Amino acid sequence: MISMEDEYLDFDELKLPEFTDKGLLGFEAWTSLISNIEKTYPWLSGTWDANNALIGYELILGAGWDDIKKICLVYDSFLSEFPLCYGYWRKYADHKMRLCTVDKVIEVYERAVQSATYSVGLWVDYCSFSMSAFEDPFDVRRLFKRALSFVGKDYLFS
Repeated sequence: MISMEDEYLDFDELKLPEFTDKGLLGFEAWTSLISNIEKTYPWLSGTWDANNALIGYELILGAGWDDIKKICLVYDSFLSEFPLCYGYWRKYADHKMRLCTVDKVIEVYERAVQSATYSVGLWVDYCSFSMSAFEDPFDVRRLFKRALSFVGKDYLFS
């Protein structure tokens, strides 16, 4: 298993499919890789104003399709290994909000709630997002009802 002490992980040098197929990356190496890729692409951490509009939007226009694919590859690979990491699902959805369409954000949240079905925080984030993203109040209400059907059923919170 590769750790951050063994080797500095740089995404450009990393053969991600080879590492994931062999299960060579531990949790700390993965989180370090995510941190490094976020530093490589500083526009990932834009600032949002009170109306949920991105300040400095022009920086995102510099994001190429290849950059977005790299970020998605890292998050998709990490979350397939550690699907219960609610905070990383949230970060992934936040990045998708900045870089992609609403449908892509919904895809991330749907995958997240399939993986961490009983995560209260994840459902709260998804429902909060839905209130600003969904045009039809019925869709928002349906999502809240779906969340309520799972929340409170986690044996750890009983």
